Amino acid sequence: MRIGPLPKPWLIHDIIYEEKLPGKDSYGNPLYGDPVIINYVRFDNETVFSRDTTDTKIVANAVIFVDSTNSTNLPKNFVEESKITFNGNDYVIKKVIDCYYPTKNKIHHYELEVI
Repeated sequence: MRIGPLPKPWLIHDIIYEEKLPGKDSYGNPLYGDPVIINYVRFDNETVFSRDTTDTKIVANAVIFVDSTNSTNLPKNFVEESKITFNGNDYVIKKVIDCYYPTKNKIHHYELEVI
């Protein structure tokens, strides 16, 4: 069974990724690396909830699909708490999901949950 990359016509968005660095600046704010434009991603505004018996929490405001083949300028690893800019709005990565091919130990795509 052959599973191809996410179709490029679906990957209609670009994002700016700023990786969170260790430490803080002199005002206690997080430090970020240089901005990198990642092309050919899909940004889906969809609220992700976490529910238990007493509470419902918003876990993410959107999910970004980043293909390991068709998306460009990928970092070696996505880092949680890094900054994403899309359409002039800033988001923070709360969860990085590595989605592997079903038959090999290679990443097919990433799902970034952002808030």
